[in-house]
Amino acid sequence: MAWQVSVPELEDRLQCPICLEVFKEPMMLQCGHSYCKGCLVNLSHHLDSELRCPVCRQEVDSSSSPPNVSLARVIEALQLPGDPEPKVCQHHRNPLSLFCERDQELICGLCGLLGSHQHHRVTPVSTVYSRMKEELAALISDLKQEQKKVDEHIAKLVNNRTRIVNESDVFSWVIRREFQELHHLVDEEKARCLEGLEGHTRGLVASLDMQLEQAKGTQERLGQAERVLEQFSNESHYEFIRKYHSTASRLAKILEKKRRNRETRSQG
Repeated sequence: MAWQVSVPELEDRLQCPICLEVFKEPMMLQCGHSYCKGCLVNLSHHLDSELRCPVCRQEVDSSSSPPNVSLARVIEALQLPGDPEPKVCQHHRNPLSLFCERDQELICGLCGLLGSHQHHRVTPVSTVYSRMKEELAALISDLKQEQKKVDEHIAKLVNNRTRIVNESDVFSWVIRREFQELHHLVDEEKARCLEGLEGHTRGLVASLDMQLEQAKGTQERLGQAERVLEQFSNESHYEFIRKYHSTASRLAKILEKKRRNRETRSQG
């Protein structure tokens, strides 16, 4: 008989309803629903009243719940050797398998069921990790686009500087040739014109040099930011999620500042 469910889909169906991780030492309640042994122990410990199944709300006795041996064997067959142990909640000692969207922090299943994160919108760690990776990829794409615009701006500044210097050389040659044909009485006027032209050229070149230096500084900072982000994208899942929002916020501010500066230059 052919299999109707793929391995990833089967793993999704083997998740504990409390921690949303693949069952660990699964125990079966009298109602037929299974949970991780640690999740049941912690749930019983934090409830003052009788224990009710979180799925069907039937009153159960966790002390008489047998291990679900068949389920444990299926999970053992699916597991790969060397799978890393997930980090655990310091309050409930359960895996940090969820992300609280409201408080922007990693939590365990009991935090969302019994703790301070009740009724908050939560997302599995694997899902939020994939989402944040996509958001980071979009930010890196924006950064590359901004880098391209800075490169084009630098090329334009360099071309303008070269053109102005070359035009200044041509005008200087024309002025010198014309004044050589004039009488000695116009020498002072010739000197004044040359001085004015050279001063104007120095002012333009100095202005362009300053803009060029600023643009190169921006180019270097954007390049450093891109390298930092590429290194950051290789962080572990937990470090990546923990640092993601502060890093993304700083990058968004840099990009927004660049856009405003560019718009200011365009209006000017």
